[in-house]
Amino acid sequence: MKYAFDRFYEAGFHATGMEAALAGSGISKRTLYKYFSSKEELIEAVLRLYSKGVVHELFDPVAHISDPREQIIEFFDVSKIAGRMLTRGCLGMKAAQEYAGKHDGIVELGIAASSRGEVKFLELCKRAGFAKPQRLAKQLNLLLQGALALSHASGETSAFLLAKDVALTILDNARPVQRARSGS
Repeated sequence: MKYAFDRFYEAGFHATGMEAALAGSGISKRTLYKYFSSKEELIEAVLRLYSKGVVHELFDPVAHISDPREQIIEFFDVSKIAGRMLTRGCLGMKAAQEYAGKHDGIVELGIAASSRGEVKFLELCKRAGFAKPQRLAKQLNLLLQGALALSHASGETSAFLLAKDVALTILDNARPVQRARSGS
């Protein structure tokens, strides 16, 4: 499935036939069809694999940072964290776009995969004690998706440094959770 994952990432879902998805894997088309009855089933399996790994791929390099606010800021600092798949775009978003109106299951899996960053941002925003953590997480995921799209289109990661500036501004303007005052 790793070969199909890479081929779909490189060429897109519609442009990649089953033979191209298998290229270099040593797996025959006949064997593949024993496990997946259609290209769409293979795509769904690839999206499930991507969804499981994307959060680790993106967030593990900053997991050592104990302060959740700082972890969010450093997440966008590509100059400190090399090796992440930042110029490939979001495979989930690509799938949702290519299959919009054509295959609801793939669209749902694509959207779920592209929302995994938002779930992680929500966790970090809650830990940081921000009011309205859901709104912040959505804003940060929007930054992530935009930076991924621009990095994919340009082949370089400078969009992440701009996103870091915007993330810093968003977090600087975010209010902390109001603590209830104890009565006197």
